[in-house]
Amino acid sequence: MYGSIARITSSFIDVPGSISIAIYFAGCSIRCPGCQNKHLWDRDQGLSMSIETVEALIYEHPLAEAVVFLGGEPTDQLDFLSSLCCKITDKKKVLYTGREFEWLPSHLTDQLDMIVCGPYKQELHVNGWPASSNQRVLLKDQGSWITQVT
Repeated sequence: MYGSIARITSSFIDVPGSISIAIYFAGCSIRCPGCQNKHLWDRDQGLSMSIETVEALIYEHPLAEAVVFLGGEPTDQLDFLSSLCCKITDKKKVLYTGREFEWLPSHLTDQLDMIVCGPYKQELHVNGWPASSNQRVLLKDQGSWITQVT
């Protein structure tokens, strides 16, 4: 199985308190006005990468405690994202999505540890994290999702 991946890089900001490897998915059907990653809206901006290649790049990172899926919109490639999550068993898995939590299928959320969800709204922009005040940060605690107050 292949996905369209724009880049894979280290991150020190996407998971508070953790060094992570950030996987930027190419393509976005949501297209929020004011998006900071407009250049990732087009799926053709990515490279076609196999799950095995992405997994190998994740495990080559010597310090990453977490893997972050963002973009673009990772859930536009739901089958690839879900399959990749299943392969990662020893790192925290975090999803940034413009979709609401209630839209996400359980076969995906069961694999995740943290979700930042909701569309970016430019009129609700904050100079902090997450990027707009309507977005929610959800953490898994003993198998249940709780909303973190930011």
